[in-house]
Amino acid sequence: MTVLQRYILIPLMIALMGVGGFALFSVSAQTLEELGVDIENKEAEIDGIRNKIRQFEDRIDEYEGKQQSLANELAILENRVQKTQLDIQEAELEIDKVELEIKHTREEIVLSEKEIVRSKDMIAVVLRELYTFDEAGPVEVLFGNEVFSEFFDQVQYLETLQDDLSSTLERIETLNAQLKTQEEQQATRKERLVGMRQDLERTQRRLESEQRAKDVLLASAEQSEAQFRVLVRELQEERQYIQSQVFRLQEELNRRIEEGDLDEEVIEELTGPTILSWPVQDPIITAIFHDPTYPFKHLFQHSGVDMAVPQGSTLRAAGPGYVAWAKSTSRGYGNHIMIVHSNGIATLYAHLSQMNVVADQFVQRGEVIGKTGGLPGTPGAGLSTGPHLHFEVREDGIPVDPYLYLVD
Repeated sequence: MTVLQRYILIPLMIALMGVGGFALFSVSAQTLEELGVDIENKEAEIDGIRNKIRQFEDRIDEYEGKQQSLANELAILENRVQKTQLDIQEAELEIDKVELEIKHTREEIVLSEKEIVRSKDMIAVVLRELYTFDEAGPVEVLFGNEVFSEFFDQVQYLETLQDDLSSTLERIETLNAQLKTQEEQQATRKERLVGMRQDLERTQRRLESEQRAKDVLLASAEQSEAQFRVLVRELQEERQYIQSQVFRLQEELNRRIEEGDLDEEVIEELTGPTILSWPVQDPIITAIFHDPTYPFKHLFQHSGVDMAVPQGSTLRAAGPGYVAWAKSTSRGYGNHIMIVHSNGIATLYAHLSQMNVVADQFVQRGEVIGKTGGLPGTPGAGLSTGPHLHFEVREDGIPVDPYLYLVD
């Protein structure tokens, strides 16, 4: 093959590679465009749902601004149910959108990888051409041309090939950086998707709780405004009583520790920092401390952590201490146990189906003290929307976030 033939053939090969790649890449580009349209459509749907959610939030705020009554509480719960249903729709649409974004990024990655391969193939062609030119030698190239001017064309062609090689290498470097960014985006979106699905599960559980809350409230208030006012008063009195009694019992325990009025082993157990273990195994957290999504938030702040576990699950003491009481109320906490620990800390375990301890009994960390309950309509459930343990930590009688003390 003459130098002139190579001069004509090589650009033709590169051009052909470009044409073949264009057909392949145009399909990927079309897929990217379609996915982009789908993502925009999902965003529009999400915006529509969010507008409806804001409307329900305004209605809830309006009812919460009114005087407490059974009718108002039922209206709040009904609007919360409808808002939560929209929250679920929004979450599902967000998940769909992220899945589309993952597909979009995957197509971008495929496109970048193919472009890198194509660019490397072009480099191979250029290097082979440069190698052939170097093998011929300058004298052979000079006198091998039929027309002297072709020599200068060949030199110019060589310079063009070198420029192409340099620009293609730069392009590969850019594509590699782009590919790395796309892969990082892909990993981030997949992690976000896992979190979003977990949030959706929590929202679905919240909806179930809110749907049951209306029936629980009606049953507790006996569908009467007068009985509703009695219920509210009882709940307030119950919390005030616990606060005052726990503070008194903690002072008494501190005095006994200081005066040595306890067994040495007990004093040793109670001294040092207060660390609490989880009272039930493998719970699903359905409500946190002062949870803004708590169904009865308008009646009272949620003063603990709700741990969803099967009815009748084993309940253990979170730390060493003395049982302040194990008592039952018809509403509110239902069957509940209070344990006083050292350093002004106390723990409360509510909605129990069984209590295995008595007042003034010393319990070790992890000792079985009863069984969980909370199933509406069962003995000891109190004001509960489903099987769970309501767990409180109190510091000098005041409820605090249990997560400040709980450890695995």
